[in-house]
Amino acid sequence: MTMITPEQQTAESAEVFEALKEAVRDLRREVQDLTDQAKSGEELKETAVTKPLGKIPGLIAHCAKAENTLNDCRNREAGIAQGGYALDLCKARADIGRKLDKLRAT
Repeated sequence: MTMITPEQQTAESAEVFEALKEAVRDLRREVQDLTDQAKSGEELKETAVTKPLGKIPGLIAHCAKAENTLNDCRNREAGIAQGGYALDLCKARADIGRKLDKLRAT
């Protein structure tokens, strides 16, 4: 059985997120090139314009999903519960130990 640790999952999610950021940069360059061509008066083909624009909604959705996954992984690593609070288990253990000691002493 393969064990996937939170660190591995975070690293994989970060890698996917970085790849998506690179894809967005490439798309931005494509759009900038098209903008430059349009400003220079060069005639643009409709397919050359619609192709990069069609990629935008999918990339946004992938980026949002990757960002959520990465945040979930980081929160899990930090021990943050779904309510947004971190649990200090060491402190809780010490508090329980003190209370048990008081009960034993009485």
